[in-house]
Amino acid sequence: MATALPDHDDIADLFVRLGALYPPAELHGFFVGQVVVGERIDEKQLREQAAQLLDVDSFGDADWPHLLRLYQVAVEQLGGDIGAMTLFLPGDDVDLDQRVSAVGSWCQGFLTGFAMAGKQREKNEGAQQYSTTVSEVLTDIAAISQAGLDTEQSEEAERQFSELVSYLEMAVVSVFVECCSQARRAGEHPAPKQVH
Repeated sequence: MATALPDHDDIADLFVRLGALYPPAELHGFFVGQVVVGERIDEKQLREQAAQLLDVDSFGDADWPHLLRLYQVAVEQLGGDIGAMTLFLPGDDVDLDQRVSAVGSWCQGFLTGFAMAGKQREKNEGAQQYSTTVSEVLTDIAAISQAGLDTEQSEEAERQFSELVSYLEMAVVSVFVECCSQARRAGEHPAPKQVH
């Protein structure tokens, strides 16, 4: 049975309690960015990177499993038979401008995670040459991280937001497939390591 994403409000409350400087969406994007590259990350390193990203000293033993679940779900979603992704964003009951901001934060986290994992992969395997598809998706994600939507509460704005999220979810899967194909051509099978 697939692991479900944790409740967004619960994780947001945890972030407030920890004094984290960034929203939960950014941490999820960071984890997803690492998973799509296919680089294996052990739990200790993952915990340290997450603390550094959020600018917190450390996570308590009771808090870390809730955050680790974000990583585990990303691994399961991308590595599963369906190859699907669900962004970890506030629910539809939250104002559209806050959800748009969360998408921007998710994109920032994704780019950071992708870059960190890419550097590690380059260190382990040598220089990487990504496909045009991957380059275009990364360019799109960078643009989305800086841009916004017309956040006037309207059906059209909601539709645009929904389309943007759907695009990101599909784009992430395509980057994962491209990176895995590239690694296979290089003789490696980079199925991401599940952290327990």
